[in-house]
Amino acid sequence: MFSESGVQGEVEAAGELGTRWLEPQSIAVEILHPSLLTALEQRNDVADFQGFLARVYEMPGDTQNGFFHIAVNPTISEAAGLHTVSLIMGERYAEDIELAIGPIWLDAGDENEAAAELYAILKDVGRLA
Repeated sequence: MFSESGVQGEVEAAGELGTRWLEPQSIAVEILHPSLLTALEQRNDVADFQGFLARVYEMPGDTQNGFFHIAVNPTISEAAGLHTVSLIMGERYAEDIELAIGPIWLDAGDENEAAAELYAILKDVGRLA
C-alpha cells in the first residue's frame, strides 16, 4: 500500500492516522469541477492553466475521501484548488451528493505543490486529518 508510486501526504507507516493522496493526474481544464472552472473563467486566463485531479484517502483504513481538483498556471506560480467528496446523507436523503470546499487560491508552481498547500489549508481548518 505505501510502496505505491505517487503517494503523497503525511502518513508514513501502516496504521498511522492521516490523509494521503495519489499524485495529481493531468486532465483537461474544461472537465475540472464547475466551481473551479467558474473561478478561472472570471479571470479571463483559463488557457494559461493546466488541470489536475488527485484521489484523496484517509488512513489507516485507506478509505477514499474524495478528490483534489487543481488548476495550475506554472508561468506565474499560481494555482486554485478544490476538495470534493461524495456521500449519502442518510435514509431520508438516499441520493449521493457531492460536497465541495473551494476554490482556494494558492501560491504554487506545480500540481504537487498545489496539492500539498491545499491539504495544509484543509488540515488547518479541520477538514482533513
